[in-house]
Amino acid sequence: MKIGMTTFGFRHLVLDRSLSPSLDQIVRRARALGFDSLQVCENARPMELSERDWEAVLQSADEVGLEIQLGCKTVDLDILRLWAERASCLPSRMLRLVLEQDSRLPVSRTEVDRFLAGAMPVLEAKQLRLAIENHYDVASRVLADVVASYPKDQVGFCVDTANSLRNFESTEMVLDLLGDRAFCYHVKDYSVEDGGLGFRVAGAPLGEGKLDLDLVLERILNCDPAPPIFVENWRTATGDWETDVHQDDSWLRHSLDILRARLSTMERVSPAWGSSD
Repeated sequence: MKIGMTTFGFRHLVLDRSLSPSLDQIVRRARALGFDSLQVCENARPMELSERDWEAVLQSADEVGLEIQLGCKTVDLDILRLWAERASCLPSRMLRLVLEQDSRLPVSRTEVDRFLAGAMPVLEAKQLRLAIENHYDVASRVLADVVASYPKDQVGFCVDTANSLRNFESTEMVLDLLGDRAFCYHVKDYSVEDGGLGFRVAGAPLGEGKLDLDLVLERILNCDPAPPIFVENWRTATGDWETDVHQDDSWLRHSLDILRARLSTMERVSPAWGSSD
């Protein structure tokens, strides 16, 4: 089964544009770590590239055998159109979307409804699927209700295993609400720490935190025997760029090894899982 990562796996590598390598180098780095696909998200700033430079990135990905997908964050239709144009040229025919505006204020239900109504003609014209990622700004129950009237093969979800914890929505709850429309998955683990007057949620190496990885993978595989799974990191910065970049790489390798081992075990139990590669 193919396993990918998103550019949030390289969270600290790309955070500072003055230190970040080129997207071409990031593509080769992802492949060198052993991943089969890379979802290039807004943190890697792909839309800042000229068409020529973007084509060069795609050529590099093709040379090393890495599938490219795109992910953006917006509720601005003009911005969506720019991302959709590039996503429409990729084999996946999918664009991952986080519903968040530049003001950082939470997006209202009215704004989401208006945005999706305007987005549909864009998606149809480009023959794209929209994978809306669950995020703490919009409750998963609202997301499920918002997309209910749209075709399942056109508007669905990117289910993230940790993004909704701030909304007090467990991974199982998110899968219950959004799993039947999932186009892809972001997998990252987490820990829950004592925060004095409350608690603090932080990242953890995959398989070592509170995420019930076996249960999550079983539920994912029951919906799709060969699902698009993308690994992400959620590490707290140390303050030293080189250390943070090295530790991100270490967590990515660990996550890939853990996922491959768990999926291999599950495939032996149920050979139908993973049969489509």
